[in-house]
Amino acid sequence: MIGFESDNEIAAKFSRERIKSVRNTIHIYYLTIIAPFIGIAWVTWDQTPTRIMAGVLVLAVITRFRHWVLPLPAGASEDVNPVAARVTGFMVVLLSCSQTLFYLLLAFGSVAFNNGNTAWLQILSLALLAALTQGAALTGIIFASRVIFFCFVLPLAAAVLYIYAGNNLPASVAVIVLTVVSLYLAETSYKMQLRLFKAQFDADAALVGMERTNLELIDARRSAQRQAEFDNLTGVRNRLAFIHDVEAKLDGGQCGLLAVIDLDRFKPINDLYGHHAGDVVLRHVARRLQRVSPAGTIVGRLGGDEFGIFIGGSSCPEELGALVATCDDALVQLRKPMRLSNALVSVGGCAGACVLGEDAPDVDRALRDADAALYVAKRENLETTKLFDGAIQEETGRLHAIEAELMEIGTIEHMTLAYQPILNLKTGELTSFEALARWNHPTFGEVSPALFIPAAERLGRIGEITLSLLSKALDFAAEWVPPCRLSFNLSAAHICSENAAAEIVNLIKRKNFPSDRLQFEITETAMLVNFDVARRNVELLRSAGCRIALDDFGAGFASLVYLREIKFDKVKIDGSLIRGAREPQGRDMLRGVIKMIEAMKLESIAEYIATVGDRETALELGAEFGQGFYLGRPLDEEGVLALLGQYREPDAPNIHRLADRQIGDVDADAADDAETPCPFSVSGSRP
Repeated sequence: MIGFESDNEIAAKFSRERIKSVRNTIHIYYLTIIAPFIGIAWVTWDQTPTRIMAGVLVLAVITRFRHWVLPLPAGASEDVNPVAARVTGFMVVLLSCSQTLFYLLLAFGSVAFNNGNTAWLQILSLALLAALTQGAALTGIIFASRVIFFCFVLPLAAAVLYIYAGNNLPASVAVIVLTVVSLYLAETSYKMQLRLFKAQFDADAALVGMERTNLELIDARRSAQRQAEFDNLTGVRNRLAFIHDVEAKLDGGQCGLLAVIDLDRFKPINDLYGHHAGDVVLRHVARRLQRVSPAGTIVGRLGGDEFGIFIGGSSCPEELGALVATCDDALVQLRKPMRLSNALVSVGGCAGACVLGEDAPDVDRALRDADAALYVAKRENLETTKLFDGAIQEETGRLHAIEAELMEIGTIEHMTLAYQPILNLKTGELTSFEALARWNHPTFGEVSPALFIPAAERLGRIGEITLSLLSKALDFAAEWVPPCRLSFNLSAAHICSENAAAEIVNLIKRKNFPSDRLQFEITETAMLVNFDVARRNVELLRSAGCRIALDDFGAGFASLVYLREIKFDKVKIDGSLIRGAREPQGRDMLRGVIKMIEAMKLESIAEYIATVGDRETALELGAEFGQGFYLGRPLDEEGVLALLGQYREPDAPNIHRLADRQIGDVDADAADDAETPCPFSVSGSRP
């Protein structure tokens, strides 16, 4: 009602602020009412209008004194309470109309009582002055100013014109002009103040916006700094911050043990239970590493399922045993089961470490050394910390040289293949040969596939090597008399690349090789790298007519999942189960594995048959095919053709002969040591 109920937020806020300011000037408003009234009442008290007006003023002052002078409860003031605002507006209307009536009655009474007397002019002049002063006192309430003008000023001005116009026309015109100007000034003053308030309001809003933006920038800077220093998933330091923290420790004169921890069995958990479960496991691992580590230990996530820890010490050569023991304790804690929402899982881990002191190389180099030690720890299936030493350094140097050679043009042409026979254990029939990669380097000599195959995977050349060796194998196998098959290993990194199967199928078509005489062996490791891509490639190879064998079955715990998800033709039983069957408990385990393979209507191949006892055990427990040093060592092309020639003879030797390749009844352990089996794809030999 009095100006603050507006759809315009700024105008409403401006009106509220002006209404609040009126409380500071309200006493002036009442003073401008009472002072002129007393002046007039002093000489006109005997008149009835004066006494009535006196009563009205006394009632108004008494009723409004408490409201304007004493503090109001919250929400009772005019700027927020519409009822209080309406009461105030009503009082302004009442007092303005009362004063107008009072002064007009006195002025016109004076004219009628004594014509020619100028007392009316004194009354109206004092009344106009009072009206203008009251309007100025209530300028904070635009409604009140308008009420005073129309209910008080305008009637008085009209009365002056009515009485005075006939005597002095210019003066009457002046009265009209002054009246209009006073209204114009009141209105323009309000609008001007509104514009000034809006400018101030906009400035305040801009300042608030700047402060808010500044706070947001500070928060963003802190968030960016945290993201730059901490791993978002686990909350530990990220790789870059971890390196900086270790460098700061070394710069402060501290030594310590830098260890790189790689988790075991993490990928199967991720595949079986989903990525959320994998994230939970990583957070569990980070918390356990922080909890078990001494105060001051730096824990960081280096990437994927790899963590780094730096355990500080004061005298590392003397404290080396204690530092390594602390790292081993951390590995023990990681092996404890972890509770997920719907399962209980466990991961393991191994660690490679190096000692850092004042003379230590840069931290990046130290991490590479620790990675080299970790590689050895994983290869040796260690569950403890492997320290970087001279032997690992020498092996690492040799590996770097091998990697450099692999990048040379023409290196692949120097790689050859050896072929190991696979026999039917019941009939002694030669069914197939497994192609195994070989690299005889003019400087390094015979390079183990255990070295150059992983190196080729890291360098991204494994696909090129695979296709080149497969091309050679297909050319040679084309000379074999059917139904002898070629069995060829596929690298985990290659089978998990998007175009692997298409490239292989195109090569088979170009060579015009019968796809039903070609079998590809895929390890469980390939499934762990990228299960979906591996499955698509396997399905494409099967649709082309190739047979698929799951290699190294039993070496991991997730093989059953892959047998269910992917259609295989054969299963090659890992040599650890064959060697374990030399003991009664292992024999029962091997029997159960073979029975399970039979129940799934798949063919079984027993690998690593090194003695006659291994062969008899595999045959007795139901394995259909066998492969190993006892049955036949890897052969070159000439040896393969000679062996095939023997089997084409009418009086061909059976499984109990092959005198030039048979090991015979030798000690099983000696046979196992004859040649270290290669655990990598595309290569290796089967003892």
